[in-house]
Amino acid sequence: MLKVISLDLWDTIIEDRIDLEDKRGEIRIKKLYEYLSPINISYDEAKNAYERMSEWLFSTQKKTLKSINTEKQICYFFKLFGVNPNKVVLEDIKKVYETAIFDIPPPLIEGVEDFIKKLKKLNTKLCILSDAGRTPGWALREILKRYSLLDYFDETFFSDEIGFVKPNKKNFQKIIDFFKVEKNEVLHIGDNFEKDVLGAKNFGINYIHFSRGNENKINPSGKNFDEIYKLILENFSVEKSLFWLTHGSLIY
Repeated sequence: MLKVISLDLWDTIIEDRIDLEDKRGEIRIKKLYEYLSPINISYDEAKNAYERMSEWLFSTQKKTLKSINTEKQICYFFKLFGVNPNKVVLEDIKKVYETAIFDIPPPLIEGVEDFIKKLKKLNTKLCILSDAGRTPGWALREILKRYSLLDYFDETFFSDEIGFVKPNKKNFQKIIDFFKVEKNEVLHIGDNFEKDVLGAKNFGINYIHFSRGNENKINPSGKNFDEIYKLILENFSVEKSLFWLTHGSLIY
């Protein structure tokens, strides 16, 4: 019996678009630059440093499978200029750095709202297991709340709070520990082959790859949410419910 369905966030629920992340980057760079301009650092130098920091961030996380929080990202940026920001400066920058996503919000993946509502009507728990990157878990929850999706999930797990990134087994273990279930009772759905598919497979839980309209040889895989929902019903023992509970309220 399937007891827990886990969803990735980026490119599964919300779009991870480069053009939008570039705009968020501009917001972060402008704030970082406020503290560099008095020491005669140019804006272009600040921009290049931000790009170097980003390369370091993702390459290091991929290599170590450890999450690097926003404070460490900011400190690395300033270290490139031989500057050590104090706590007041860090907190001031973090307010802008972490909330850039509110100014440039990511759009939802087409059809995901209906898909989540259908999943919630299955007699399973629903959660998110996602990497965070430059936007921490608390801000990603706020994005889900603004889209009126947060209450559909029984729990949300983000890498900056876990301390590790997918495909680290410790991330998937969070699901097992929190819901007190067996591995064969969990299904993870995500778009990233290495993080979501291989991560789930190597940990020993079920998975479905979300290919976002692309044909591939990954099995099982769905090009859209209708295909994924059909795969769930065909391959797993689940119970449909006429209603579900969220924060004490019945939803029919």
